[in-house]
Amino acid sequence: MLDELYYILNEPTMKHICLILVFILCGILLYAQGYRKRTPEEKARKYTDELKAVIELDSISEQKIFLVNLNVSKQFDSLYANKPEQNEMRKAYAIIFKTRDAAYKEIMTKQQFLIYDDWQREQREKKQKEKQEKNERIEKSKL
Repeated sequence: MLDELYYILNEPTMKHICLILVFILCGILLYAQGYRKRTPEEKARKYTDELKAVIELDSISEQKIFLVNLNVSKQFDSLYANKPEQNEMRKAYAIIFKTRDAAYKEIMTKQQFLIYDDWQREQREKKQKEKQEKNERIEKSKL
């Protein structure tokens, strides 16, 4: 009888202790992962690899596109460092993207650039759709 009473009293305590330890461990692991800002070279390499997966590039074209992407990444980093207003940032985005696309047009063949342009359009549509779905979920949660 006493053993059963002891078990009943201690069981929730052990569950609580284990649960607290699990939460503490998860918190430590999440904090330890942290966010690491990528360098312009890493960003340029990632975007170049994405393009290479979509468009067949030779090694020379790939290197030229990497250099363009590196320049774009550095421009974006300096833009973010200045923290301009939203309207100014949009204008800067447009200038950077137009410059990048002009450089791509010189490097890529006409067919490659058309494939790239279609891919860009698909990416924009995908982002717009995700943003719209997110806004709809927010609106539903408000109701």
